[in-house]
Amino acid sequence: METGQQFLMQLSNKENTSNELSILILKDGFSFCTHEQQHFFGLEKETPSPDALQSWIKYHQFNTEEVTLIYMDHPAVTVPLALFDKEQPEAYIKTAYTSDETHIVKGESIETIDQVIVFPITRKWDTLFNAVLPKAKCTHLTAKLLPKLAKFSFGKTKKNMFVHLRKDQFDLFLFQGGQLLLQNSFPQYNADDFLYYLFYVTEQFYLKPDQFNLTFLGKYEAFDDYYDGAREFHESIDYFEPHYPSPPLSHPAPFFLSYNSL
Repeated sequence: METGQQFLMQLSNKENTSNELSILILKDGFSFCTHEQQHFFGLEKETPSPDALQSWIKYHQFNTEEVTLIYMDHPAVTVPLALFDKEQPEAYIKTAYTSDETHIVKGESIETIDQVIVFPITRKWDTLFNAVLPKAKCTHLTAKLLPKLAKFSFGKTKKNMFVHLRKDQFDLFLFQGGQLLLQNSFPQYNADDFLYYLFYVTEQFYLKPDQFNLTFLGKYEAFDDYYDGAREFHESIDYFEPHYPSPPLSHPAPFFLSYNSL
């Protein structure tokens, strides 16, 4: 049984202005989205030249005065602000990702939740976007989501687990009130993979179904088997569902496409 206003629950994205361009950095391409339009720039074997990308942006008539690059091609690590050493950000991602000279590592402080989001950036993408959009801001999907999920969880007695499903992986966030207990990304290629990691987390935290709320970020036909599998062990499921625009079924990160177009 699904409870709550699963088709009405909204994550506010009010900081996005009507002119802002969000670019989702994915493994297989860049997803450009504004309030009015969304287009996907697919990546071929060769790295696109600055001129090629600039021409593509001009062809689609994107306003580039306000641009945010949202990286989601590699997982992030969350570090308590008090423990973060800004001189050695690479040290925090060693267990999650092997960084080398082809990447740079960025630490983004989120003071409202006393956390730092540490994530790798592919150096060639950094070079490309510095040439084409030198004033663009840079962040990670974890940094975009964590403050809002923490605010939503604050004051609630049960633990809250949030799941963000996307192509070949999913992101999981576990809160007790406004305090973050776990943030991680897991590989998944089918519902069985997803359920394996979901059960693993619940076992690690000794969570019984009646002890936590399970919320999916978005509800999409491509993941119906995942929702059905979760319902077999957790009878109360909710959804954050951006209602407009409806993302293409093939988009690698449908929730984030909708979320950044609201």
